Amino acid sequence: MRNGVTRLPLPPSAVSCHLFIIHAMLRTTGFLVAVHLACVSSVVGQAGPGGASAPVIDTVIVVTRNVFGPEEAQRNVLFRVANGVRFTTRAGIVRQELLFRQGDPYDSALVAESARNLRALGVFRQVIIDTVRLDGRLAAVVGTADGWSTQLRFGFRSTGGVFTWNAGVIETNFLGTASPVGINYRKEVDRSAITLLGNFNRVFGSQISTGGFYDDLSDGQRGVWQVGLPFRAFSDRRGLGIIGEAASQRVLQFRVANVSEVDTIQYHRRAFSNRLFVATAPVAENDRYVRVGVAAQVKREEYRLQQDTALVIPDTVSGAVSAFLEYRRANFKVVTHYNGFAHQEDLDLSTRLELTAWVAPAAFGYARGGIGPQVTVSTGIAFPKGFVRLGAWGNGLFTSAGLDSGRVNVSFTLGTQLVQRQATFFRVQAGAQEGPAPGAEFDLGHGTGPRSFQPHAFTGTRSVWGTFEHRVFLFDDLFGLLGLGFATFLDYGGAWYPDQPARAGGDVGIGLRTGAARASGVNIGRIDLGYRFGDGWSGNRWVVSFGRGVPF
Repeated sequence: MRNGVTRLPLPPSAVSCHLFIIHAMLRTTGFLVAVHLACVSSVVGQAGPGGASAPVIDTVIVVTRNVFGPEEAQRNVLFRVANGVRFTTRAGIVRQELLFRQGDPYDSALVAESARNLRALGVFRQVIIDTVRLDGRLAAVVGTADGWSTQLRFGFRSTGGVFTWNAGVIETNFLGTASPVGINYRKEVDRSAITLLGNFNRVFGSQISTGGFYDDLSDGQRGVWQVGLPFRAFSDRRGLGIIGEAASQRVLQFRVANVSEVDTIQYHRRAFSNRLFVATAPVAENDRYVRVGVAAQVKREEYRLQQDTALVIPDTVSGAVSAFLEYRRANFKVVTHYNGFAHQEDLDLSTRLELTAWVAPAAFGYARGGIGPQVTVSTGIAFPKGFVRLGAWGNGLFTSAGLDSGRVNVSFTLGTQLVQRQATFFRVQAGAQEGPAPGAEFDLGHGTGPRSFQPHAFTGTRSVWGTFEHRVFLFDDLFGLLGLGFATFLDYGGAWYPDQPARAGGDVGIGLRTGAARASGVNIGRIDLGYRFGDGWSGNRWVVSFGRGVPF
């Protein structure tokens, strides 16, 4: 098992061909090669005799590869050491995510979704599923290449003179099980925290998923947990789960009039909640589904001004129930050189509509009974050299007195690759809130929104901002370790309260783009030099900022 290969029995006449193919997969640095032999012929997308039915999968072969291939490790002792100190993803973990089995008809939609499931685990830098004929029998060959999963994290963000950082160790592929566990320390602008986290997708090989995290904050504590049987594929018929939170923490609310006038209100938040959902899918096809379900929530949550925390206030417990419907039609595009270097990325352009209606009667602990509708809509279009994505989300709580609280967000994203290994993005988004919980207002700065502005540069219940960025990916695998490129960018936007004039600022500049060559998933960092204009800044107009790349 340690070499990552498992096999189902094959006829004796196919064994020699089978072994040759697996040997070729393990030897080549690309880990999958086109094998042109008399005993092998590609059959992807072919139907059975006369086109009447799809061919049946006779066997499923899983080949997992470590971060560095055998030939790379043979040439470099450091690569051999790196491979030796970690576990290659277990072949059984790969099999659990496959939506096809031995004896099933070949279905290209299930194959594509299986590949997405594997990439979604966040531990592979490459996933390829292909088919070959072995002595006239159809074999599905699943090949994966691990990304570097043991992350000795030391990250930082800076905007001018404001510096925040984090350090820790995160193993995203614990013992080769594709489960993340770790500990991390972060020093933020307003607080510091030690975080313990863990998530197990399939407990003891079952369909049960569980996980969560605990934050030991310098100004409180917070924990979140979840357990359930989630939907894992478009064709799944049932799902259920419990999501919970417990918190006792300080919450800060900012109101910025100008750069020199920032009012900060401190609250103490205490919360304990659990939400249960149960859903079924009357329509569950390979490329679309319709899911309906119900949810129930029991919550205790209060926000008290920090100076009032010594006052005795009785606990208030509230409950709510909801019904929801979700429709989704699949539309995915596998790309590279968008939000990372040569790593495969699933661009989700699916059409999705979700409708939810919460009922919160006064008998369940509320001062006034209310109804809370929620709508989510998103869609996208792929074209030969790019994509367009649209999204909108809104919710509200209506009582006998009218709108109690609510939020609306809309976004538009355009991405193109007119030139190979270059990507251009444009995004604009806007939002409005009424009656948000303290600390939930829009808060732009320090890498959120215009990237060259200090923390809390723009706060409020109205917000709009946009960004333009052109990326050039020069090297994917410099020295076998590093991806390197550069970018130009333009940002503009801000946030404000309704009783204030609109406040917005922008920046324009250039920067470096970096990424670990053998990392998994989306992976890009930035070091930017920007020139600031408009509102919300102080000091020098030119400023250096760095952190994670803006995701598109």
